[in-house]
Formats: sequence, C-alpha cells, structure tokens
Amino acid sequence: MNNIKIKALIEEFIKNLGVRLDSVSIKEDEVSKKTTFIIRSPDSGLLIGEEGETFYAISHLLRRIVNKGKENHPIGAVGQVEEGNDFSIDINDYRASIIEKIKIKATILANRARDMKSNVELEPMSSYERLIVHGMLTDQPNIKTESIGEGKNRRVVIKYVG
Repeated sequence: MNNIKIKALIEEFIKNLGVRLDSVSIKEDEVSKKTTFIIRSPDSGLLIGEEGETFYAISHLLRRIVNKGKENHPIGAVGQVEEGNDFSIDINDYRASIIEKIKIKATILANRARDMKSNVELEPMSSYERLIVHGMLTDQPNIKTESIGEGKNRRVVIKYVG
C-alpha cells in the first residue's frame, strides 16, 4: 500500500472513531528512516489515552490493517514492521516528545556512567525506544550500549568502557 492510500486509511479510521481530525501529514522519521504519519486533532487526548495506551493500540491496529495478508510482520512496538509497509504514527507530537525525553535521559545516564565509571541500566523499553538510545550513544566516548533481557523486560545497559 502506498503512502497516499495509508494516509487516506488513517483519515477514515480516525473519523470513524468519531474524533475530530484537522490533518494527516507524511514525513520521514529521523531515527528509523521510516515514514511517519502525523495526525493533528483537537481531540488528541482521546487518541492518546492514559500513558499512551490508546495511542499504542491505534498504532498497532493501523499497522495490522495496512499489512493484512502480508506474512511475517511482527506485532511489536510502534514503528516495528519488518515486512510490508514500514511506518509509524504520531499524534500532536506525542511520539516526538517521548523520543526527545528518551534522548535527554540517555545523554544524562551516559554522563552518569562516564562520571561514575560504572554501568547504568535503563527501565524496560520497546525495540524502537532502545534503537533511539543505541543511536544516540553510538559516538559517545567511553560509552557502549547493549540490550539485555527478554520480551517486555528487554532494556538497555549503558556501559562505561575506559
């Protein structure tokens, strides 16, 4: 499915929820290099939900609808489609703000690991969030990152390497 058809599907999906929609725009995600559909709505609270639960559910549903019938597409976190259409959504910059917070936290914890000359373990994160941390800290001096754990308990460890 091409981006124009996905955009139309998203618009129809949101309108069928009975939620006001200002616009849906398309841009390339800076981190993953995948397409991001940016939804603007005065009812963003309804689309995001408490702690982003509705946001993640809508993201999941839209990816499943777009990739229906395609084999081997995972059910993973936002932005995680290995075959079929690679895309994510953002609602009134909610996702962008999460990414910015992760980047700030990763930088602070990398400095802590460097200053204390010890490893720092982050809380469990989605694969996309871990990708952000790994990408942010790739060129940091004396810092190496590694993912540990399984499933929903998978997390990043920021390691001091002196």
